Amino acid sequence: MGDTLGLDLPSKKQRLRKDYAYRLDYRTRWADNDMFHHLNNPIYGVLIDSIINDFLIKECGYNMHSYPRTALVASTYCDYFGSVAYPSMLDVGLRVVKLGNNSVTYECGIFEEDQEQVKAVGGFTQIYHRTECGVDAHERV
Repeated sequence: MGDTLGLDLPSKKQRLRKDYAYRLDYRTRWADNDMFHHLNNPIYGVLIDSIINDFLIKECGYNMHSYPRTALVASTYCDYFGSVAYPSMLDVGLRVVKLGNNSVTYECGIFEEDQEQVKAVGGFTQIYHRTECGVDAHERV
């Protein structure tokens, strides 16, 4: 879990599939494209959010309705290194960059099937607060 991969843009551009232990496939849809025939930027956010939540639910047993803490996204980013368009299959990878006492920072790599070059690297930081404490989480951040 220690960060041995650089977080600067040149390092991110060199990411490989093997840098990500948890992966999901995603089949692009016609509606994912923008008017320039590229995957629309918000779709990258959906992919990042989806793989993180898939990991939390399937691998960590997370259930948002019964977990005593609420997860809030404190920051997000996505750096683009190549274009993707419908129709294609994507391989989305996930790794934990930093694990704190009340926060987790994730990184996701997005690859196109049969291509080694990473198309985008993005992620977000989640902070957790106790749900039952009665204090608005935004006031505690």
